Amino acid sequence: ERISALQQIVSPYGKTDTASVLLDAMHYIGFLHEQVKVLSAPYLQTVSTATQEELDEYSLRNRGLCLVPMEYTEGVAQGNGADIWASVKTPPSPAFSLNSQSPFR
Repeated sequence: ERISALQQIVSPYGKTDTASVLLDAMHYIGFLHEQVKVLSAPYLQTVSTATQEELDEYSLRNRGLCLVPMEYTEGVAQGNGADIWASVKTPPSPAFSLNSQSPFR
């Protein structure tokens, strides 16, 4: 009963054996899937109206800015700004050492 109903949909004037009807049904279903893809493609695509130049205008990086997690800024917000480089310890340069002998003295 189901095969004969399927046969009426897929090949109403042709083959009557089950294998041929099922094969035709598979091909027809594949065709319908492709039709759905083709017909729905315009609705599923996102259209970008902004150009790259317009997006760059709003870019933080192009304006010398960046986003930082809040927990990284707590130390800066609580400090006075003068000690921002205090934790960086660099050895003094031998050229600027007070004990070094300069040929110009």
